[in-house]
Amino acid sequence: MTKELELTSPSTALRETLLALGAVLAILVLIAFLPILVKVSESELSPNATIFNQRWVGAVVLLLWNGISFLKQRWSGNALTIKPFPDAYKLLLLLLIMAGFSVGHQLLYAWSLTETSVANSEVLHSLTPLFTTLVGWMFLGQVFDRKFIIGIGISIAGSIALVANDFSIAIDKLQGDELALVSAISFGGYVLVLEKLRVRLNIDTITTFNSWLGTVFLLPIVLVGTFENYEIIPFHGFQAIQVASEGILPHSWGVWLSVTSAGIVLVTAQSLTAYSLKRLSAGLFATILLLHPVITAILAWVIFSETLTLFNLLTFVVILFGVYLATSSKGGLKTLEE
Repeated sequence: MTKELELTSPSTALRETLLALGAVLAILVLIAFLPILVKVSESELSPNATIFNQRWVGAVVLLLWNGISFLKQRWSGNALTIKPFPDAYKLLLLLLIMAGFSVGHQLLYAWSLTETSVANSEVLHSLTPLFTTLVGWMFLGQVFDRKFIIGIGISIAGSIALVANDFSIAIDKLQGDELALVSAISFGGYVLVLEKLRVRLNIDTITTFNSWLGTVFLLPIVLVGTFENYEIIPFHGFQAIQVASEGILPHSWGVWLSVTSAGIVLVTAQSLTAYSLKRLSAGLFATILLLHPVITAILAWVIFSETLTLFNLLTFVVILFGVYLATSSKGGLKTLEE
């Protein structure tokens, strides 16, 4: 095994790196469409119910996909191999923590947007690469060179500058800012745990557990939110409970299509995340995600003919330069042996 790893050619390493970077760029394009789908969904559903529907739809899609793969494998005559996991309880604990971080990030992000501005939330989420890098260095033994740290710093500065004009500090927004900060930390925790799991588990296993565990975590939250505003009404001599107008499931075909599309986008992005973390460090992955506002602005310019100012273009260049430094450093990329 060691000899095989030593014979890995530079061209193979380059190909793996390019595929991982391509996966992150695909994630950026996919999540750029999520706000539109969420906006449509929230015409009938609460934010929590929207996230819940995304999760269970994604879980069902994965179940169907894995079922088809299993049947194809059986029909082809290939035996199904099950790998033993001596530390199964530890892996299950990590999967639970990963799903908790993932759900926590989504819920806190949605909650923060009701208490603070989008600009404030984006600024605080720009600090995610800092959290992942610090935790990786302090607790996971990861080593980063100066070039990588400088690249992260430049990318964060460019990302903050992009929304600095709309950023504001106000007493009434402090709670929302705190929620956004915890959301950013939760996302960093999710990426770090996922990076750890990626060494032992394949993409399908990680994404499937994430979707189903997330659905289980969200169900009681959605039920409590749905029934906390109810009204007792008379019904043929009995008392019936009339829940709030916002239900758990969509009512119209348009919203069903929206949550289904969002669920597919979510599990695809999660699968691509797991794939990219095989080659990229969590810190580098989080840094590249700072290109999200750049991709969103470019898509808005192409699709909706929105204006891009010179300042926008300059901040784009700054973020890209920082990402380039982080990507080309020794600390951002993993060797194929890892």
